[in-house]
Amino acid sequence: MALYERVSGPAATKLRSGLHLTNVPASKMLTQQQQRQAAASGSSFMEKPSIGSLFVPTRMQQPRSEASTTARIALPGLRQPTSASDDLGLIMGPHFNQPAMAAAPSTVKPKLRLSWAGSGIYFWWQLGAVQYLMQHFQLSKVPMVGASGGGLAAMLATCEVDPEEVMESAYKLSKEHGIWERPLGLMGTWGYVIEEWLHELLPADAAERCRDQVGIVVTQLPFCNQVSISDFSDKSDLINVAMASAHVPLFLDWKMSRPCRGVQCVDGSFPDFFINDNCEMLKCGGNAVMFDYFHDTNIVRNGRMDMLELKKFSEFKKIILLGYRFAQRLHEQGEFERFDVRGVSKQLII
Repeated sequence: MALYERVSGPAATKLRSGLHLTNVPASKMLTQQQQRQAAASGSSFMEKPSIGSLFVPTRMQQPRSEASTTARIALPGLRQPTSASDDLGLIMGPHFNQPAMAAAPSTVKPKLRLSWAGSGIYFWWQLGAVQYLMQHFQLSKVPMVGASGGGLAAMLATCEVDPEEVMESAYKLSKEHGIWERPLGLMGTWGYVIEEWLHELLPADAAERCRDQVGIVVTQLPFCNQVSISDFSDKSDLINVAMASAHVPLFLDWKMSRPCRGVQCVDGSFPDFFINDNCEMLKCGGNAVMFDYFHDTNIVRNGRMDMLELKKFSEFKKIILLGYRFAQRLHEQGEFERFDVRGVSKQLII
């Protein structure tokens, strides 16, 4: 059926004002009075054109603004133009009643996101990565997720705490607590040192900075459900969630678990350690740059449990350097190019 058989009255007037009609003789166009008479008598004065005489709408040669656009008439089976360039390419022909072709897959890049896996003592490797990333990105604007030591790295990175300050504070507290003189090293006392360290390092508005920006994964007992928490009420709540995420049973403070939001919790990467894989919350569907020390072949491991071993301070510095170089390699190899880094890349900020 031809278009002018379907549209009459004001709609037809709008249509004609926005389109040039070609291949339709002027004698075939009816006045509004004739159309009303035809409707009252139940007859039609219109002569149906052949398929070959269907008109071709073209855009009027007039400027177009966002606020003022030519009215469009919706036709069954016809894809509607969505832009000025679409208008120029919209042609009605013999196949206008066929379904519109599917749109091409989107090529929009996802926003940059960082993921920090459970790390134990290799938190210092992640800190080296943070040090490199701070030189190239505004980390306070980059969404992150982390578990265990990785949760600490995400929190400190988002609050933009200087890695040098992090290291100096840890060294000072470790000396005060006699960590290197203790027969059991970190065993049973690490938790108290970390909590004091976080209170010292994090700014007063840490919860506001991390809220809905950082997800910290905890493992809830008794069924080992891994959940990500990001709605922090204040600095103390943020630290408590981080400590629950880093709670290795017995190792931190001789306790099996830590209460968090009314539930007993353990290390956020606790189940991951046994299945030798990261949980889906850390994988982010593949739409994140992940920092997992298992991925760095330059780290010389000393067994699977070495992430809980106390190391000399000079060794910590070497681990930090390895993390820095790992992040640098990822950057140079183009790992960040698959993400939209506008607004967070320091190279793009003018």
